[in-house]
Amino acid sequence: MTLYLPTRHVTLPPETWDPGRARSWLQRWAADALSVRARQAWPVHPRDAEDFPEPASPAPLNSLYFGASGVWLALARVAAAGLCNLPMGLPQIFDQVLEDYTRSPDDGARVPSWFLGESALLTICCLARPDAHKAARLAEMIRENRVNPTREALWGAPGTMIAALFLHEATGDERWAELIRDSAAALWESWVHDEARDVWLWEQDLYGRRIHYLGAAHGWAGNLYSLWRARPLLSPEQQTALRARTLQGLDRLAVIDGELANWPAHTESPSKLLLQWCHGAPGIITSLRHAELPEALPLLLQGARSIVAAGPLAKGVALCHGTDGNGAALLEMYRRTQDAFWLDRAREFAMWALAQSEAELNRVGQWRYSLWTGDAGLACTLLDCLDGRSRGMPGLDSLW
Repeated sequence: MTLYLPTRHVTLPPETWDPGRARSWLQRWAADALSVRARQAWPVHPRDAEDFPEPASPAPLNSLYFGASGVWLALARVAAAGLCNLPMGLPQIFDQVLEDYTRSPDDGARVPSWFLGESALLTICCLARPDAHKAARLAEMIRENRVNPTREALWGAPGTMIAALFLHEATGDERWAELIRDSAAALWESWVHDEARDVWLWEQDLYGRRIHYLGAAHGWAGNLYSLWRARPLLSPEQQTALRARTLQGLDRLAVIDGELANWPAHTESPSKLLLQWCHGAPGIITSLRHAELPEALPLLLQGARSIVAAGPLAKGVALCHGTDGNGAALLEMYRRTQDAFWLDRAREFAMWALAQSEAELNRVGQWRYSLWTGDAGLACTLLDCLDGRSRGMPGLDSLW
């Protein structure tokens, strides 16, 4: 049984982990990004432009997923490592990004989305420098988005709930705890038992289609991420049910072949097996970062072995659907197990992604200035590989 589509992966020459080469890449990328930004907004990469309607060259982007806020988060990490210097403080940087987004939203209209909208930008601004007005707007946005029919992390309550989680973890303010419980309640109300599969699922009403996605970006795993991170604020009964439903779903939704495992993109086509963060084992692994589930470790290890067996992704660099995103999942397995095998494999994937980044730069003539689809995400993976640790998915588990 094939647990992934071979055409989505490529065979590349072996790459030995080289910390000097990784640092050199980080310095070159950061220097170029800062030089370009000093003259103009970061240009949209042609491959990112494909995801937007006409015109083919969209206006400069500012969201966490595609835009300037994600790039600045990565640059802040590179600066903290002593490999570049930021032109100003983080409060000034992110206030400007929010202002640019407000004037020209990435999606054409201001939306609450954590990845593509305003909630992440407001959260980052409030963490960089507390602001009562921004906090009030953010709280209203989280509350209003609780019943978003997408029921997934990209657009819906599981995503805007992350804003409240970051602020509650930073401040302990009960206002954010109440919003977390409110979003969790909305998720709980829409969590339905699928009798045929004997598993609890959410239905996504997304892009004109009703579907049961399972991955980290649009479905089951991404929703579990927010609930597990919010677990201390849930009732004892909810905590018990969350544990049982997660373990049941992991087991019943998995496709297993010997020592390997993967999870379909959605239940409507169980044979559609992708192997990347947004759909498949990498996102399942990273979405359970906050879950204390030792019983799940054998199955997660099978998923990690599938990542290694498949090798780098043909799409190249991208946390969402690329080689460095899969490397980030292997770093998470190292964090869980402290087995150096997984750190070595993560570093191998990082070096493959570095080579793919350089090849794309030579082909197109510009870096891909984005966190979740481009080189800013690779910068975060390389920094974690240099440190020999996992800080989780940037912009999701941690910010700067």
